[in-house]
Amino acid sequence: MMIVGLVSNSRREETRIIAKEIASVIRSQGLEVLEDWKEGDRLPDLLVVLGGDGTILGTARRCGHLNIPLLTINLGRVGFLAELEVNELDEYLERLIKGEYRRERRMMLQIMVTRNGERLFRSDALNEVSIMREGIGRMIRLKVLVDSESLAEYIADGLICSTPTGSTAYSLSAGGPVVMADTQAMILTPVCPYTPALKPLVLDAGKTVRVIADSDQIILTADGQDTIMLSTGDQVEIRRSPHSIDLIKLKEHSIFEVLNKKLYLTEAPPKR
Repeated sequence: MMIVGLVSNSRREETRIIAKEIASVIRSQGLEVLEDWKEGDRLPDLLVVLGGDGTILGTARRCGHLNIPLLTINLGRVGFLAELEVNELDEYLERLIKGEYRRERRMMLQIMVTRNGERLFRSDALNEVSIMREGIGRMIRLKVLVDSESLAEYIADGLICSTPTGSTAYSLSAGGPVVMADTQAMILTPVCPYTPALKPLVLDAGKTVRVIADSDQIILTADGQDTIMLSTGDQVEIRRSPHSIDLIKLKEHSIFEVLNKKLYLTEAPPKR
């Protein structure tokens, strides 16, 4: 019997109601459901993640080391990482049970922060790590090295290092390129750099990026959730994580269709 774990943002009453309904639908097909699954519980065959991109990112970050595939169902607004809308589950559930889907592997980043040789912070990220000024008064200085070779000193509002998955998120808003999700790469995107010549840079995923804070009042954030304040001299090491996440794909659509649908590349977004 297939075991399905259910993950959702249980703080929202509407989400709790929908999660109960989905659990009932899945059980009606003879599957075992672990409601409100969390790390440390019995391992399921797959996780159904209900929510917006924030819920999906948090689940991926916590579960990357478990090698459990995720079926993502959108309960948020854009839901760029979601495979299904909530009203589509009935249509695709039979295919899921029969195993008629593909697993799309997404690379993640590993981020470590050290201060005076002592490790202060470690996190993984599916989308990106951002290193930004805390306030609005001044730019920050960041020395950046790639594989121990000096790249540049960034004087900017911040710097984003994203995965291909994250290239359609914060990095894109800052002027970074869209990179196909199956590409093994890291994208460095400066945010409002003092020197206009500092453009986004696409690096091979096997590289190691080291960022040295050359000023205070800097905040590092992984996937918009895990954060730490940086001080002058702190070192941030960013590399490809040994963990990855598999997203279950039930639909036969191309990345270009998703980009057009979610980012409105060829049409205006609907009025709200």
